[in-house]
Amino acid sequence: MTDNTPDTQLEEITEIGTPNIPGHTATPYTPVFNDTVRTVIYVVTLVASVIGLGFMSFGSPGIGGFISTAAGIIAAGFGVAYNPVRMAGK
Repeated sequence: MTDNTPDTQLEEITEIGTPNIPGHTATPYTPVFNDTVRTVIYVVTLVASVIGLGFMSFGSPGIGGFISTAAGIIAAGFGVAYNPVRMAGK
């Protein structure tokens, strides 16, 4: 059985190169923002999502939905994602 994790796939692509493009090798992903910035954005958007949930439950659902959606868009824009699979290699 082969190891089909994203890290293993990236290693294989890096070693083999990109098919049908001569002389091209894949490079690992490098985030635009450093770990500190992404962690701060993650915490801020997490808090905003909880506040949005509070508004949806106890206040105005429209405002709560807007806050939660905006928090998700901001987090995605900064490349912030909580993914336990990525943490397994650290």
